[in-house]
Amino acid sequence: MPNGKEGGGKAAVGVALGVGAVGGGLLGALLAARPAKAAAPDEKLDHLIDISTAILAALDKISGDNAQIIVLLRQIAGAQPGAPTIPEIEIAGTFLTPWVAKERELIFDQEVRQAGVVNADRMVDFRRGKRLLIKVESSLDQAAVVQVFGNIDDSANTAVNVGPPLPIAANANISVGLAWDDWHPWIGVRMTFGVAPTVGRMSIYVVIQE
Repeated sequence: MPNGKEGGGKAAVGVALGVGAVGGGLLGALLAARPAKAAAPDEKLDHLIDISTAILAALDKISGDNAQIIVLLRQIAGAQPGAPTIPEIEIAGTFLTPWVAKERELIFDQEVRQAGVVNADRMVDFRRGKRLLIKVESSLDQAAVVQVFGNIDDSANTAVNVGPPLPIAANANISVGLAWDDWHPWIGVRMTFGVAPTVGRMSIYVVIQE
């Protein structure tokens, strides 16, 4: 007749891991098969080692939150008198993080009526972003040149150009997507008008993907 160590303990571990149980279900199955309080310390320790070995061997096959399994191991160790302390275990794994686009932001919207250089109203906080799209919409009757710039601070002062200048014709729209190496914590947009527009407006939107 199998005792708790040789039969019930391993059977409970197999069933719990087989159905992918985590949390209280897995812990309950493991503790239910533990040796009696009167059992010899060696039997208790062997039981703990068998359970720990089985769970650690199964970690590579579990697609859930492995950190929960480690928590359970420590709970099991705490429930066994005289059991050794389970060390911190770092588990390397692959986690999928979706890239989600935020709502578009309007950073410039003016009826430009002068020649010269005009900066967008504010810088874009790109510190947590992965990708950035800039959309320039112009109904002005004059062409312009758009230049993206970046900085390590929320300031156009001491900023550096990011990418080449891009021409935008009168009554036209363009989009600018930054390259990977063009990442800066703060991004701004500058427009240069050779001739003062007389009608229309220019709007600049940005969409950040985090």
